[in-house]
Amino acid sequence: MTAPLADLELEFHTQLAAPVERVFAALTRAEHLARWFCDAAESDPREGGVLVCRWNRPGSSAEPYRGTWVLFDPPRGCGFAGGQPGHPGGYAGRCTWTLAADAHGTRLVTVHQLPSTIEYAPLAQAYAGAWPRSLDRLVAYLTPER
Repeated sequence: MTAPLADLELEFHTQLAAPVERVFAALTRAEHLARWFCDAAESDPREGGVLVCRWNRPGSSAEPYRGTWVLFDPPRGCGFAGGQPGHPGGYAGRCTWTLAADAHGTRLVTVHQLPSTIEYAPLAQAYAGAWPRSLDRLVAYLTPER
């Protein structure tokens, strides 16, 4: 008997100069997600609530990402899972955000779990490049103007 493959995890650490409540809102509310994460969003921010994200950028899928909030623990963390038809089995994995207040604002840990199978290798590579760009946009969005 073969043991099942463990999920592949991409992990990113981000420091934000904003309180955890503000960061949590930026991660979960549609009007904020559309400012840093995607081009348009719908979000029912609660466990079991629906998350829909659309991208209009060149190379983006015409199909929206459809997911569900699978973890919702304000303001400590949240997570969603879902996908779109272009992903293997229509599944893009599970993304979890963990937040912690510190002297500089908020420490954010982003973990994106994907099945560890060959068909997910190109998707994992794409997300490994996309997450840092998205998180840089989040930092810019939440950085107070001087």
